[in-house]
Amino acid sequence: MGGAVAAAPGSARAFGPTAPLVAAASASATSAPEAAGDAPRVIITRFDDAQKRVSLTFDACAIKHNGYGFDRAVYEILRREKVPATIFTSGRWVEFHPDVMEELAADPLIEFGNHSYDHPHMAHLSTARIDAQLDQTEAALARFGKRSVAFRPPFGEYSAHLIEVVNAHGMQAVLWDVVSGDPAKATTTSEIIDVVKRETRGGSVVIFHINGRGRKTAEALPTVVHDLRARGFQLVPLSSLLGPTTGHKASAVGTMPEGGAPSSTPISALRPPPGPATVAPSGPAMTRFAAPGPVPCETPAAGERVVPGGAGEPVGEQAWTR
Repeated sequence: MGGAVAAAPGSARAFGPTAPLVAAASASATSAPEAAGDAPRVIITRFDDAQKRVSLTFDACAIKHNGYGFDRAVYEILRREKVPATIFTSGRWVEFHPDVMEELAADPLIEFGNHSYDHPHMAHLSTARIDAQLDQTEAALARFGKRSVAFRPPFGEYSAHLIEVVNAHGMQAVLWDVVSGDPAKATTTSEIIDVVKRETRGGSVVIFHINGRGRKTAEALPTVVHDLRARGFQLVPLSSLLGPTTGHKASAVGTMPEGGAPSSTPISALRPPPGPATVAPSGPAMTRFAAPGPVPCETPAAGERVVPGGAGEPVGEQAWTR
């Protein structure tokens, strides 16, 4: 990772609204680290898990003026098959779908992650804008008695600064290691089944979508679930892998080699050493995680294009337009 991080282990930058919102959330919600110092400054891609546990995660992305939809067929499969799932919601998606959120929040198999408020390129944002993105999403979830178990950056883009701010909010940043490819129009049902079967191992984090842009997800999911279970994998919520359990360790994207892809290193090797820890700046502190398969986050459909926000919009915000 590029960018600059300077902090003593166990210290946390002061922040505002998240703490009271978290305290107001339901006691049944899964807890995150009590302090930012508990979370190493890394971004997790997968876990090495001896129990062959796997987490199926679903992004529910939305932007400022478009909440997109809810793929009920996907949810009905999760319920029918009794699959625990972690849904990474944009705050705007929560606000656009209050009835759906009431239903999801009442389901003990569903937990939530923070996927920003309106899906900007967060590695380009200031600390204040990152704070606002995180806090607004936590506020939206807290209205349903929930809080996030982790943070997933939009587009899979991150920086050392972004991770530092996320950790200061008491959250760990989590990506994925298995890309279903479901937002891409060209992705077929068989391709989703094949890539999940081929790439999944103990401790994998699989990314799908549940906001109506996973075009073949509902068709592929029953086979995916049955195949994983037949091969001895246990489907668990992401919080089970993040929690204080034995027999697994996380793999993470560490320092970025110049011009190269992120490296995978055990989390323990990336914990800040005693005293101030520093990551030297190296130009623009942002990268897209180099996972196999199509870009895993909100690939625009045919006829759509991604353009910067209009005059007066906060830096880095995006909108899909036809």
